[in-house]
Amino acid sequence: GIYGHSGGGFMSTAATLVYPDFFKAAVSSAGNHDNRVYNSWWSETHHGVKDEIDEKGKISNKYDIDYNQSLAKNLKGHLLLTHGTIDNNVHPGNSLRLADELMKAGKRFDYMPIPGSRHGYGSKRGYYKKMMWYFFAEHLMGDYRNNVDIELPDGN
Repeated sequence: GIYGHSGGGFMSTAATLVYPDFFKAAVSSAGNHDNRVYNSWWSETHHGVKDEIDEKGKISNKYDIDYNQSLAKNLKGHLLLTHGTIDNNVHPGNSLRLADELMKAGKRFDYMPIPGSRHGYGSKRGYYKKMMWYFFAEHLMGDYRNNVDIELPDGN
Protein backbone atom coordinates (compact mmCIF):
# COMPACT_ATOMS: atom_id res chain seq x y z
CA GLY A 1 0.00 0.00 0.00
CA ILE A 2 0.93 3.61 -0.48
CA TYR A 3 -0.48 6.93 0.69
CA GLY A 4 0.26 10.60 0.31
CA HIS A 5 -1.11 14.09 0.78
CA SER A 6 -1.02 16.98 -1.73
CA GLY A 7 1.93 16.27 -4.05
CA GLY A 8 2.16 12.94 -2.23
CA GLY A 9 -1.51 12.37 -3.04
CA PHE A 10 -0.67 12.86 -6.69
CA MET A 11 2.29 10.48 -6.37
CA SER A 12 0.47 7.73 -4.43
CA THR A 13 -2.19 7.65 -7.14
CA ALA A 14 0.38 7.84 -9.94
CA ALA A 15 2.29 4.95 -8.37
CA THR A 16 -0.73 2.68 -8.28
CA LEU A 17 -1.72 3.64 -11.85
CA VAL A 18 1.79 3.27 -13.30
CA TYR A 19 2.57 0.08 -11.33
CA PRO A 20 -0.89 -1.50 -10.99
CA ASP A 21 0.47 -5.01 -10.44
CA PHE A 22 2.62 -3.90 -7.51
CA PHE A 23 0.40 -1.68 -5.38
CA LYS A 24 -2.73 -3.31 -3.96
CA ALA A 25 -4.12 -0.20 -2.26
CA ALA A 26 -3.53 3.54 -2.34
CA VAL A 27 -4.88 6.48 -0.37
CA SER A 28 -4.67 9.90 -1.95
CA SER A 29 -5.56 13.01 0.02
CA ALA A 30 -5.82 16.46 -1.59
CA GLY A 31 -3.84 15.32 -4.62
CA ASN A 32 -2.93 17.70 -7.44
CA HIS A 33 -3.83 15.05 -10.03
CA ASP A 34 -4.04 17.48 -12.94
CA ASN A 35 -1.21 19.98 -12.96
CA ARG A 36 -2.88 21.95 -15.73
CA VAL A 37 -5.16 23.33 -12.99
CA TYR A 38 -2.50 23.64 -10.30
CA ASN A 39 0.51 25.91 -9.75
CA SER A 40 2.80 25.53 -12.75
CA TRP A 41 5.85 26.46 -10.67
CA TRP A 42 5.28 23.42 -8.43
CA SER A 43 5.00 21.05 -11.34
CA GLU A 44 8.03 22.52 -13.04
CA THR A 45 10.09 22.22 -9.86
CA HIS A 46 9.08 18.70 -8.92
CA HIS A 47 8.16 16.99 -12.19
CA GLY A 48 10.24 18.72 -14.78
CA VAL A 49 9.02 20.68 -17.75
CA LYS A 50 10.16 20.88 -21.33
CA ASP A 51 9.96 24.00 -23.48
CA GLU A 52 8.51 23.44 -26.93
CA ILE A 53 8.97 26.09 -29.59
CA ASP A 54 6.55 26.16 -32.49
CA GLU A 55 7.33 27.36 -36.03
CA LYS A 56 6.43 30.95 -35.07
CA GLY A 57 8.85 30.91 -32.13
CA LYS A 58 6.13 30.71 -29.50
CA ILE A 59 7.29 28.83 -26.42
CA SER A 60 4.92 26.54 -24.56
CA ASN A 61 5.56 24.24 -21.63
CA LYS A 62 5.06 20.50 -21.82
CA TYR A 63 5.13 18.45 -18.66
CA ASP A 64 7.03 15.21 -19.00
CA ILE A 65 4.49 13.38 -16.85
CA ASP A 66 1.01 12.07 -17.47
CA TYR A 67 -2.00 13.43 -15.63
CA ASN A 68 -3.44 10.87 -13.26
CA GLN A 69 -6.78 10.89 -15.02
CA SER A 70 -5.06 9.91 -18.29
CA LEU A 71 -3.93 6.74 -16.49
CA ALA A 72 -7.28 5.94 -14.83
CA LYS A 73 -7.87 2.89 -17.02
CA ASN A 74 -4.82 1.22 -15.39
CA LEU A 75 -6.34 0.94 -11.90
CA LYS A 76 -6.34 -2.65 -10.61
CA GLY A 77 -6.11 -2.21 -6.85
CA HIS A 78 -8.14 -0.26 -4.34
CA LEU A 79 -8.06 3.53 -4.30
CA LEU A 80 -9.40 5.99 -1.74
CA LEU A 81 -9.55 9.62 -2.85
CA THR A 82 -10.17 12.33 -0.25
CA HIS A 83 -10.26 16.10 -0.65
CA GLY A 84 -11.32 19.05 1.48
CA THR A 85 -14.33 20.78 -0.03
CA ILE A 86 -12.83 24.24 0.55
CA ASP A 87 -9.18 23.36 -0.07
CA ASN A 88 -7.27 26.62 -0.31
CA ASN A 89 -4.22 25.09 -2.00
CA VAL A 90 -5.18 22.25 -4.36
CA HIS A 91 -8.61 22.85 -5.86
CA PRO A 92 -11.02 19.93 -5.22
CA GLY A 93 -11.55 19.79 -8.99
CA ASN A 94 -8.27 17.88 -9.18
CA SER A 95 -9.81 14.88 -7.41
CA LEU A 96 -13.16 15.31 -9.17
CA ARG A 97 -11.50 15.17 -12.60
CA LEU A 98 -9.77 11.95 -11.61
CA ALA A 99 -13.01 10.51 -10.19
CA ASP A 100 -14.78 11.33 -13.46
CA GLU A 101 -12.17 9.46 -15.52
CA LEU A 102 -12.20 6.49 -13.15
CA MET A 103 -15.97 6.29 -13.60
CA LYS A 104 -15.68 6.54 -17.37
CA ALA A 105 -13.16 3.68 -17.26
CA GLY A 106 -15.58 1.60 -15.18
CA LYS A 107 -13.23 1.47 -12.19
CA ARG A 108 -14.39 0.94 -8.63
CA PHE A 109 -12.88 3.33 -6.09
CA ASP A 110 -13.79 5.16 -2.90
CA TYR A 111 -14.20 8.91 -2.70
CA MET A 112 -14.60 10.85 0.54
CA PRO A 113 -15.01 14.63 0.49
CA ILE A 114 -13.99 16.28 3.73
CA PRO A 115 -16.79 18.85 4.25
CA GLY A 116 -15.77 22.38 5.15
CA SER A 117 -12.08 21.47 5.27
CA ARG A 118 -9.10 23.22 3.78
CA HIS A 119 -5.89 21.60 2.55
CA GLY A 120 -4.77 19.99 5.82
CA TYR A 121 -8.29 18.85 6.91
CA GLY A 122 -8.10 20.78 10.19
CA SER A 123 -10.28 19.33 12.93
CA LYS A 124 -11.29 16.43 10.65
CA ARG A 125 -7.71 15.15 10.24
CA GLY A 126 -8.18 12.54 12.96
CA TYR A 127 -11.26 11.16 11.23
CA TYR A 128 -9.38 11.01 7.93
CA LYS A 129 -6.46 9.14 9.54
CA LYS A 130 -8.79 6.53 11.03
CA MET A 131 -10.52 6.08 7.66
CA MET A 132 -7.13 5.55 6.04
CA TRP A 133 -6.18 2.95 8.64
CA TYR A 134 -9.47 1.11 8.14
CA PHE A 135 -9.03 1.25 4.35
CA PHE A 136 -5.57 -0.34 4.52
CA ALA A 137 -6.66 -2.90 7.15
CA GLU A 138 -9.51 -3.98 4.87
CA HIS A 139 -7.66 -4.09 1.58
CA LEU A 140 -4.23 -5.25 2.69
CA MET A 141 -5.05 -7.46 5.67
CA GLY A 142 -8.64 -8.55 5.05
CA ASP A 143 -9.71 -6.99 8.37
CA TYR A 144 -13.28 -5.89 7.70
CA ARG A 145 -14.63 -4.44 10.94
CA ASN A 146 -18.35 -4.59 11.47
CA ASN A 147 -18.55 -1.53 13.70
CA VAL A 148 -19.98 1.66 12.25
CA ASP A 149 -18.49 4.12 14.74
CA ILE A 150 -15.00 5.52 14.46
CA GLU A 151 -13.23 6.16 17.74
CA LEU A 152 -11.58 9.52 17.27
CA PRO A 153 -8.27 10.42 18.88
CA ASP A 154 -8.46 13.05 21.62
CA GLY A 155 -8.49 16.57 20.23
CA ASN A 156 -9.24 15.47 16.66
